[in-house]
Amino acid sequence: MTTDKLKVAYVVKYYRPMPRISGILRFVIDLIGALESDFSIRVFTYRYSPEAAPFEKCGEHEIFRLPAPFPFRAGRAVRKWDPDVIIFGSGFWRPYYLFLYWEAFRLGLRGCLRPVLLTQYTNMTEKHFGLTRLLAPAPDGVITTTEPLKVQWERYFPDRVTYIPPGMPIESSPPDSPEIADKPYRFRIGYFGHLQSHKGPDILLKVFQEINPDDADLLINGVGEMEGELKSSARGWDNITIQGYVPDVDPSLRSCDLLVMPYRSSVSVLGYSRAALDALAMGIPVIGTPSPALEPLIEDGKNGFICRDEAELKERIRTLIDDPELCAGLSTGALQSAKQYDIQLIAEQYRDLIKAVKDR
Repeated sequence: MTTDKLKVAYVVKYYRPMPRISGILRFVIDLIGALESDFSIRVFTYRYSPEAAPFEKCGEHEIFRLPAPFPFRAGRAVRKWDPDVIIFGSGFWRPYYLFLYWEAFRLGLRGCLRPVLLTQYTNMTEKHFGLTRLLAPAPDGVITTTEPLKVQWERYFPDRVTYIPPGMPIESSPPDSPEIADKPYRFRIGYFGHLQSHKGPDILLKVFQEINPDDADLLINGVGEMEGELKSSARGWDNITIQGYVPDVDPSLRSCDLLVMPYRSSVSVLGYSRAALDALAMGIPVIGTPSPALEPLIEDGKNGFICRDEAELKERIRTLIDDPELCAGLSTGALQSAKQYDIQLIAEQYRDLIKAVKDR
């Protein structure tokens, strides 16, 4: 790798290729792809399978896969490489898991005095959050993916926290004929994400069945603990599909006229929902609940709606099914609002921070 570039170690437990790609992983892949021409990047990740090669060159960056115990071995491997800046990625929403991982990583890193940036991808629970003040050594900087997370972390790390939202690639000239999955009805409502109670796919299924539209269908994409329950509830409904996991969700997402994300809670979600970001970038309006992972993305009446209860959710969905003109206006607003989350703009903020922490 080119030696005149700053060396950046990126430590993240899961990285490409993976059997199932999460919103966090998609963001990390996109971010590294946007940064790799500016820095010599080496990704230190967990060797989750014997079939996964211990070393791989990917684009302009390198991937080192390490066995268990991953955080300790990652610390040792990073120390041996001696980068200029280290980024430690955390997808933990329970603070005590982060605390244990951080301490194991720093034990392996002992003796290395390079600055370490802790990136907190997911929204965190308040329970036991006080443990973060015991991180030792303390991170030289913390990057949060939402502003509420920034406020949370600033309690114990004032003047060290930077808010940088997640981003995704936005094509300046989208393909004329992108791949779009077939849809059997005029209007399609979609849900994309883990099928877990806190994300509320069951709420959407219930509301859709109560509306019972003649010219719309519901597509629920994802896997998780609620998959069996959802399939059972949808049995006999020809206009409801519980799709399960597919490697490339974009054709299915593009087939949707509306994305609905009725989160009960935003813990464990990538700062801002990646599915919602992708939908906006495709010009798909988003309906969500007042969750930190959704509310900052949705401008009521411009690119979607925030709904505070099931009655409001039902009314908004019914209205959008029946009002193509309103949908078209929200679609234009969605495309416009997505531009601020272009991965190139987000990567520029990371570049500035990496260089600044190196020069401290």
